[in-house]
Formats: sequence, C-alpha cells, structure tokens
Amino acid sequence: MRVHAPEWEPLLSLAPDHVVDFMWMGTVRLVDGTRLQVYKHYWTRRYLHLSEDGRAFVFVPKTRYEEVNPPWLLMRVLRKELDPEMGYSVRHNVWPEEPKITFARSATKHRISRERSLYVIDHCGIQLVDRFWSPDTSNAERRVYFFGDDLEEVALEIVAVESEEEHFRVIHAMDLRKKFLVLYEEARLWAK
Repeated sequence: MRVHAPEWEPLLSLAPDHVVDFMWMGTVRLVDGTRLQVYKHYWTRRYLHLSEDGRAFVFVPKTRYEEVNPPWLLMRVLRKELDPEMGYSVRHNVWPEEPKITFARSATKHRISRERSLYVIDHCGIQLVDRFWSPDTSNAERRVYFFGDDLEEVALEIVAVESEEEHFRVIHAMDLRKKFLVLYEEARLWAK
C-alpha cells in the first residue's frame, strides 16, 4: 500500500514540541507488516522511524531495521553533537514504585543536600544509564544519571549506582557542568 499523505501521529506522540523541525519522508512496511513513518530532521539530517504503536527503529544498512529505545533515538536525532556510540541508554518515566535510595558520603561532597538530590531524582522524566567498568574489579556497575532543577530551579547533575534489587546509591551530586548541558536540556523536556 502506498501512502502519499503525511502521517504525523507517531511523531506527535513521541515529541510534540519538535514536530515543526521534521519533514515526513514516507512510509516503510516491515516484513512482519509493521508500518513505520519516516521523519527527517531539518538541521541534523538524521532520521526517525516510528511505528503507529510508539516503537522506534533504526535502519541497519542493507540488512534490517532494529528496535531501539524511543527517547534515546530522539536525543540522537536532535543532537548532532551526541556521539551515537556514547554507550548510554535512556529510560523514559520508568521508575520503580518504591525504590530504595541511599547516599554515599561522596554524594554531599559538593554541598548538595539529600533533599535537593531527591527532588531532581523524583522529577526527572528520563534517566541515562551507563555501564561503568571499575578498574579494580572485573564487574560492571550500572550508573544512572539524572539531570534537572531542584526546588530553587538550580540545575543539578546526580549520579547513582543501580543494583538489581531496585536499590540506588547516590554517589555524586553537584551543580550542572557544561559538558552535560545538552543532556540536561533534553531531560527538561521530559520532566515530571
């Protein structure tokens, strides 16, 4: 089936604030019957492939489409300066009902109170997850980055180590550094 009229619903569902920055390029039908709407960003020239049920895909040249995390793909498309191999994954509004949060001594080193850190964690709509290899062990730990404003609208960066039991140990909290400004701006779009 050939579609000639633009279909904006998948993009409106994922990123209503960014619709004006995209061109609709057409529709692709996968072998399982899934229809993808293809959008191209005006400035970065990167593509979004979105299904009608909210899933996101990337094209692996000459072979196939692979499903990816929608907020991560949106960040990658919108931000030319983000390295696609940066190793982060993105979780959008995914948070356990009652996570156990503790604080390492290092978490208050920069004089950011626990209350300020918890506020950012509670109101952050996306979390960036990175696997960090400790030089003194062969194990990887999953670090979760939270970016957002505290109650007084001060931009903060918070880092926690996540265990499998929905336990988070905050190990770092400080005023936002320039190197995280792009990620902070994206996190603000998803803030609760």
